[in-house]
Amino acid sequence: MKIWFLSIFENTPLDDNKNTRYNSLVNEAVARGHKVVFWSSTFRHNVKQQRFETYHEEKLSDQLKVAFVPAKSYSKNISIGRMVSHYTLGKAMVREFEKQTDLPEVIVIAFPPISTAYDIMRWAEKKKIPVIVDIIDPWPEVFKIHLKGIKKMAGSIVLYPLQKKTAYIFKHAQAIAAISKQYIDWAKTYNSTIENAEFFYPAVQFEEMKNQLNRAALKVKKDKVVLHVIYAGSLGFSYDIPTILAAAALLEVTHGNKIKFTIAGEGPQRHAIEEYLLNHSNLYYLGRLPKEQLMEEYYKADVGLTQHIRGATQSVTYKLFDLLACGLPIMNSLESEMKAIILNNQVGFHNESGDANQLANNILSCFNDRNLLETMKQNALALTSREGDSAVVYAKALDYMEHIAQKTI
Repeated sequence: MKIWFLSIFENTPLDDNKNTRYNSLVNEAVARGHKVVFWSSTFRHNVKQQRFETYHEEKLSDQLKVAFVPAKSYSKNISIGRMVSHYTLGKAMVREFEKQTDLPEVIVIAFPPISTAYDIMRWAEKKKIPVIVDIIDPWPEVFKIHLKGIKKMAGSIVLYPLQKKTAYIFKHAQAIAAISKQYIDWAKTYNSTIENAEFFYPAVQFEEMKNQLNRAALKVKKDKVVLHVIYAGSLGFSYDIPTILAAAALLEVTHGNKIKFTIAGEGPQRHAIEEYLLNHSNLYYLGRLPKEQLMEEYYKADVGLTQHIRGATQSVTYKLFDLLACGLPIMNSLESEMKAIILNNQVGFHNESGDANQLANNILSCFNDRNLLETMKQNALALTSREGDSAVVYAKALDYMEHIAQKTI
């Protein structure tokens, strides 16, 4: 079978970290003998840099090709520049598709971006190619939480065309996939008659992560006295960095350097962290880390953080099984499906967004009761094996995608 995967935000087989949803899907498809094209953009979103200046493709094997379509650069995640980039990318994608002589039997599109998915959906309809839309983020609703007052009113006007496109996409998709049931339910607010819909949690290459942790153990030592708490990820404004810093300050007063925090990542809230460091000694800021060094920090850590602002739209984030696969109980503030997963499986604690006292107390529970910490660690590894291992999750996802494609042949 010929399959096209399209994801412009995730790493490709040519990028550094290959432990991602679409790399795993591609690997599974190739292992089953399918012929695959991974479509991406020249602009790499997570580092805001161009990979190539013009259209570029590389044939990695007889079964796998990676194609990069030119996309305009942008510097801010929430910006007109980003919307323009996605709009023009959709048009450019279709132009490149028209040049292809070997068309696919099914297309799998990571959603968002909206405009790109919309143009590809319309093209695929004309070619009678089924499309599976894989929901990673609930655009355009995710943007609304960042708008207030007049900006919110103006934003509603600007976002209306994107909502219309989203409705079209979910009405015409042959099937829906998603990273959570919550996002399936959200898609049904646009099209309540969706027949084919399945969710597959964002999984990790569990065996490879075990190997990476074993290699890390040969390079760094784990302090079994000090409790190490880690946040690794974006420092964008939808992440509750102020509450992490406030909890760290509270614990420094009561426990000094017996509880230490590590923050790894880049973004506009970096300055708040740097200001904290001027007056405190219980936090390390490491910036953006390469994968090998990040795994060393995960090995040294005892607890992981997923802290989001109130009203955040994420349901189950990629960090869930990133942290659990490393045996790290999670201190979470998302009011979502992820909260239920963490609490029901006893792999961490929940705090209200913005409640530094509650977050600090949850961390103290791990510091004071190392047996509890060890139990949650073992629960985390067991849950990853059952529901977060890409070898299991993405095999099921590809079964689903093959089934949808075969129904329409």
